[in-house]
Amino acid sequence: MHLIPQSWSHLHMLVSVFPSVGLVFILGLYVTALIVDNKVMKLSCLALFAALAVLAVPTYVSGDHSMTVLSQNPKISQDAMSVHLGWGVVSLALLVVTGVAALITLWRGWGVKHVSENALHLVLGLAIVTLGLMVIVDELGFDISHHELQLDAATQKTSQIWSHVHMILNHFPTVGLVFALCFYLIALVADNVVMKRTSLVLFVICAILGIPTYVTGNASMWALTDPEIPGISKAVINAHRDMALVTLFGLAFTGVTAWIELWRYRHLGRFSNRSLYLVLTFAIITLGVMAETRHRGGQINHPEIRVATDILPSDPTAGWSANIELLINNVLWFVPWQTVHFFGFSLIFGTALVVSLRVLGFWKSVPFSAVHRLLPLGVFGVVMNVFSGMLILQADSFRYLNEITFVPKIAFITIGAIAVLYFSVAERLWTVKAGEDAPMSAKWVAALVLISWAGVIMGGRLLPYV
Repeated sequence: MHLIPQSWSHLHMLVSVFPSVGLVFILGLYVTALIVDNKVMKLSCLALFAALAVLAVPTYVSGDHSMTVLSQNPKISQDAMSVHLGWGVVSLALLVVTGVAALITLWRGWGVKHVSENALHLVLGLAIVTLGLMVIVDELGFDISHHELQLDAATQKTSQIWSHVHMILNHFPTVGLVFALCFYLIALVADNVVMKRTSLVLFVICAILGIPTYVTGNASMWALTDPEIPGISKAVINAHRDMALVTLFGLAFTGVTAWIELWRYRHLGRFSNRSLYLVLTFAIITLGVMAETRHRGGQINHPEIRVATDILPSDPTAGWSANIELLINNVLWFVPWQTVHFFGFSLIFGTALVVSLRVLGFWKSVPFSAVHRLLPLGVFGVVMNVFSGMLILQADSFRYLNEITFVPKIAFITIGAIAVLYFSVAERLWTVKAGEDAPMSAKWVAALVLISWAGVIMGGRLLPYV
């Protein structure tokens, strides 16, 4: 199994992403718990902080042993490893301090009605500082073995910034899904409504983050293979892309099912156990696919994790991704998918416009709950566009990815999709009746939604012309 480490370097790659990326998600959950003042949710987050602190041990030990192995490679800078180790020790030590503080707060708050606010905010402050240090450590770690990031930009047809962004982004859906699953299981066992809703939101966010992750992965392929970089195989990259496509489908099934349950809860005031466990099933299956995807991604530029039994692909024209590229370049296939793509945008923007205008104060004779019923149309449009867009991208990915309007388009998709989540989780907005104004915070979100999806459409339409 790929989840069983084959070397110290392999173990370090598996565990080192959890402290930093995990902190991002746990901090989000923790801040939410403080805002809604949910004790079970607070205690669960404290337990997760303590679990992260435990991971500091295998992270340090595997990193120390990895340095011994990597020091034999003349391409690896000893100074870069030493600086990474120094910052790593400091950040891991602070992570342990955060975990201990969380564990003490958890123990002291277990049998009382209210957990100490001072202790809770102390843990929050320590976690934020730790996260800042972890960002520095991760950047220093990239410099050790990812020499493609230092290539001369003048010699590159596709910027290595795509590779850099992909290395950062690809950890978020994976690690996020792990922590979302942990939190979700606690929510199901504790039967805590707030935690269930929060976990479902996390599943949706992980699904949304899968879009820029997949796109930056395609761009990284061109950055690494045109011109070719010694030691990096297009065939190995295609094997990774194949599994990434399956992962995208898995994330979509998980995220859409989770969002539908959030939407249903708003109208019915209760969850469906069948739907909740369907989300759990999709999430577990997707996590298994992700594990394989990550392993294949690691094989691209990390020869230290390869073992003698690994049989790496050698044919750059084999695989689903390569064949989809050939197929979609046929006009017979390209035009129908482009039509679906345009129709999807019409659904998305039409829905976003109606809902956002009601929030901004138009047609106030309609309660917000009525326009909220339209949101599934927009979500259906997003699903149509994600899959049709990914197929269209394969037709001429090099050109699309190097167009100046493509980057803001993908950024606006991510921002706009996450912002729409607000409409299904905001308590005050849901109670807006006919004739009433929406809260000011909701109006800001509505404006962001409109700007984002207008930016997506503009970015897409300008692609053939700039």
